[in-house]
Amino acid sequence: MIWGALAVVLLLAAGGFAYWRLRRRKRHRLISIVALLQEPVTFDPAVLARVAGKAWNADLGDGDSEGADGFVAGADIVNTIVHDGRMFLINSFSRPYVDDPEAVAADIPDLRIRSLFREHRAWFSCDALGVDRSTPEEEIRDWYRRLGKLFVGLLDENCLLIYLPDTSLSYPITEDTEMALRSENPVEALEDTLNAPILEVSGDDPLMVAAVAKARASWAKFVAAYEASAGENFSVKAPVTVADNTEFIWVSVTAIEGDFIYGELANDPANLGKLKLGSKVSVPLGDLNDWCYIDRDGKLTGGFTIEAVHKAASRSRKRDPSDD
Repeated sequence: MIWGALAVVLLLAAGGFAYWRLRRRKRHRLISIVALLQEPVTFDPAVLARVAGKAWNADLGDGDSEGADGFVAGADIVNTIVHDGRMFLINSFSRPYVDDPEAVAADIPDLRIRSLFREHRAWFSCDALGVDRSTPEEEIRDWYRRLGKLFVGLLDENCLLIYLPDTSLSYPITEDTEMALRSENPVEALEDTLNAPILEVSGDDPLMVAAVAKARASWAKFVAAYEASAGENFSVKAPVTVADNTEFIWVSVTAIEGDFIYGELANDPANLGKLKLGSKVSVPLGDLNDWCYIDRDGKLTGGFTIEAVHKAASRSRKRDPSDD
């Protein structure tokens, strides 16, 4: 019996490794949640059995022997979990997820995500085994529900980004990430964790020059609405500098006094040292780049550079020869 069980474990582990080698071929649909990491990690089968058992309320044994609801088989960088008639792979590699992280990062428009992608040095993933392009969408959603609950049990501060190969989208870790992964629809819930993207557009771009001029010319309208509390989410965009890094970032306004605007960062910066979402800052009125608020009818007022940034980004993509 012992040798028979061992043979099954080795067979599943070998099958998992073979699947990993095929995981990016077109005939497979890669339903996976990937953690892009600062440092490599390894997973002990006993730990995986405990984490997965807790995630799915199941008895998966102790990493060496089978439990009432399944088991975990370890094979170095690839671990296989069998539960409820399904197989899951837990991969962990001490190298970047792609061959050339710099080249891939250069094509990521969001500066925050670009910076985090460049920093990753290793990765692990939780994969669904046996999914292809004929798998029904409801089954895909069920796989993601199971993967999300497993993945969150392995997540810690070592993770820089979450990447979904099936959608090619990346998500920074926020205070809402854990709840999103535990939800009934992790893919949709992760979308809701995204802050406004930080996009790179030249300040000399005619679209931006015109938008900034319009924002400054109409500043008095913002001040009047702010002082009359004629709306909500009053925010300004201005450059914030830490060391040699400057980012144009949205600031939730808490006070306007003389030639200064005071507030809190309305989104996480890409690379501003210890500053993060909610950090208190002050910016000179002369550096104003844009303003916006939601009026009493629920409509966005201002936000002149928002449209300019997206038009410029769209124009850049159309000119990119890699899209041909």
